[in-house]
Amino acid sequence: MDRWILSRSAGLAAAVEERLRDYDAMGATRLIDAYIDDLSTWYLRLSRRRFSRGGGADRAGAFATLHAALVAVARIVAPILPFVAEDLHRNLVADADPTAPHSVHLTRFPTVELAALRDERLERAMTTARRAVDLARTLRGAANLRVRQPLARLWLALPGGDLHELDALVTLIADEVNVKVVELIGDESALVERRVKVLLPKVGKRLGAQVPAVMAAAREGAVEIRPDGSVVLAGVTLAADEVEIQASPKPGTAVAHDEGLVVVIDTALTPELRAEGDARELQRAIQDLRKEAGLDLDDAIDLRVDELAPEVAAHLETVATETLARLAPDLDGEGVVRGTVQLEAGPAGIAIRRRDAADRRAPQA
Repeated sequence: MDRWILSRSAGLAAAVEERLRDYDAMGATRLIDAYIDDLSTWYLRLSRRRFSRGGGADRAGAFATLHAALVAVARIVAPILPFVAEDLHRNLVADADPTAPHSVHLTRFPTVELAALRDERLERAMTTARRAVDLARTLRGAANLRVRQPLARLWLALPGGDLHELDALVTLIADEVNVKVVELIGDESALVERRVKVLLPKVGKRLGAQVPAVMAAAREGAVEIRPDGSVVLAGVTLAADEVEIQASPKPGTAVAHDEGLVVVIDTALTPELRAEGDARELQRAIQDLRKEAGLDLDDAIDLRVDELAPEVAAHLETVATETLARLAPDLDGEGVVRGTVQLEAGPAGIAIRRRDAADRRAPQA
């Protein structure tokens, strides 16, 4: 992710400079807008765990990358948004480094400086990964599957059959789409059911007495589909324009295509997957209640959950870890904030309290 956003920064600098040298300020602005969208809705969102206090050693790398990206943005937008760029530069550079130019307008346009960071293969691969994520989300929506509901499997066919940084991007897709396993396939042929519809107005006169046998073979699915699109039914060969091949997903799956990219998701939900989905909904509800209580996401809390179904309760320790919570079966008294969440297994009650507040009320030894 770090290498990708820095490569996007380098590509943006080169493209914006080209537009500005051609006096195309509108084209340059559109490129900047797309970059800022990538930075905020893709890089920052997917890296948010790294920016938390529990991000570990990787936290410094994430902040350094974000700083570099924002400094690059300041220098790139300076000819178009001079005052915004100046404010960014002073906050990020001049105030922190007395030896740096005190104004962004005293720096060079960063195309040459950033060029070594460009990795166009990685950018193309990330674009493909994002398309796969978008297709999977569309399939989820059509199947009424919540984003927080884990799925067992996703099958993926890639344009050209390969992807730069394949393992890392497949992991990214699995995390973003919330599936347990991503399986690479050559195409979706084994995952769809194909039926052939004979176009009688085109072939009826030519086939004559063979029509009943051909139609019966089509109904029974006794068909050979050839690579050129032609088919063989009851020993009769029909051209690609004489039939219509209808493909439908097999039960328990959903399929989407986009310019050689194929995504198939497993829509069947086991009781274990449903329980895990409820646990993630519970985690979301706890974080929402934390916000309602005016607590920061980094505040440690005490947590009590009532009327939780046993299959979901099995995930409670994990939920507590993810929400910086300590389970407190007898949580009551001042400072407690309560809420409810409707889970698939039934409603559950939630009570939380900021932990340091509770500790201050604990008896002193």
